[in-house]
Amino acid sequence: MNILVINGSSRENSNTDSMLAVLLKNLSYCNIALREYKVLPIHDQRHTRKNWETVEDDYSALIQKMVNADIVIFATPIYWYGISGLLKNFIDRWSQSLATNKKFKQDLKRKRIYLLLVGDDKPTIKGMPIIHQFQYICDFLNWNLVDYVIGSGNKPQEVKDDRMAMTKLLQLNQELLLGGSDE
Repeated sequence: MNILVINGSSRENSNTDSMLAVLLKNLSYCNIALREYKVLPIHDQRHTRKNWETVEDDYSALIQKMVNADIVIFATPIYWYGISGLLKNFIDRWSQSLATNKKFKQDLKRKRIYLLLVGDDKPTIKGMPIIHQFQYICDFLNWNLVDYVIGSGNKPQEVKDDRMAMTKLLQLNQELLLGGSDE
């Protein structure tokens, strides 16, 4: 079981990091903290007659890690009722991969996906559009959205006080330690 974490938080020791620490305790995984990489915005060339320009950044290496993963955990704070810009930028670049790599969708199929969100101001309600967005992404890429956790927190480490989120993270940790869900 090859687990990849794609962390969209822009700060270290964030609530997102706190959630990941609980979920991933005693598990082996590869962590991509997007804040530590250079992923340029997409220059959408789908409807031009030109070949796509080569982009000099870390995207290709990161996407290869995603191809190699069995389980992908997307973790992001809720920023302005959506995912972080770091994560959105990474996902937007998939359009470039779809246009330039005929095997891209095939290479990514059958991933098991977990989604961790954290925010303030009723995140279990206001984070639901993100869950829907990821379900559409999963449907398109033939992925299984296994589960999600939405935590409440604003100040660093505050999510640790969200008992429901922490309990669910511990439950998912146990499931992953036992080999993950095959749903």
